[in-house]
Amino acid sequence: MAKTDTQRAAHAFLLGHFLSGRPFTLQEFREATGWDKPGTFNTYLRKQYRGLIANVEGGSFRISYTARYRVTETFRKLTEWAQFRRHVTQVRTVLTEHERTKSKVLIYEFLMPLTHETQLRITLDTLFFKDTILAKLRNINSSQLENHFPRPAALSDDDYFEQIIDFIGDNFVGYSISHVDGRFRAVAIRSYDEVATLQECGRRYLIDETTAVTRFIFPYDDDDDLEAISFLFEELFVESMIEAASEEKQIWMLEIGPEQRVHIWEAEDGDEDEETFEEEK
Repeated sequence: MAKTDTQRAAHAFLLGHFLSGRPFTLQEFREATGWDKPGTFNTYLRKQYRGLIANVEGGSFRISYTARYRVTETFRKLTEWAQFRRHVTQVRTVLTEHERTKSKVLIYEFLMPLTHETQLRITLDTLFFKDTILAKLRNINSSQLENHFPRPAALSDDDYFEQIIDFIGDNFVGYSISHVDGRFRAVAIRSYDEVATLQECGRRYLIDETTAVTRFIFPYDDDDDLEAISFLFEELFVESMIEAASEEKQIWMLEIGPEQRVHIWEAEDGDEDEETFEEEK
């Protein structure tokens, strides 16, 4: 049997089991494809079919003639013979096996006008460098820092901060930004007539604005990790993000974790619009 015929048989076998969802044994696969040398067949299993088939009971892929196998979702993009042929004849990198873990999670989301996105990115990016993080750590109250990161008596400053930086490196990996469109009132609620008067003065009542939502996701295992992450997030990230949008009247942050709540920073001159509007009337 020619190699092409063997691979066509392998494709037909895998396609049939992919569509039906029926499990199979390696002996059934070998008989259907016509591989007469077990060594050659096992080589193809490891180098070309690994990732396309998986053990029914789960776990890392392993070759066993007593186990049952299934065709994985990865095969969907190879249902056409031409695609499958390219897959089995080209040199490929080894497929990565993924092991699933579960943990608790803490999520923060900042909502800021899109106009601040550039400055926000610049500010956040500086917090991913060891030297800038170290400078911020040195400005944190030492007693508060040691409350979350106990310091052995003989440990030097450099080694102590290095341990905290290692913790930050393990937990503060990155962030994502998405854009949402919204509409909000610029001042207290008004009647139609009052809004008309407001607009005659060149003021806006309803404002359409695109908001940048910056999300941070922190997996954690226990309460000590949770408190340490929350503390460092407040000290290293929150203050910088508030400063980046200091001219905003309100800044919102959603917290999703053991407690679900919203944090709101509001400018002290929040009543200025009300007073100005009354004077203009």
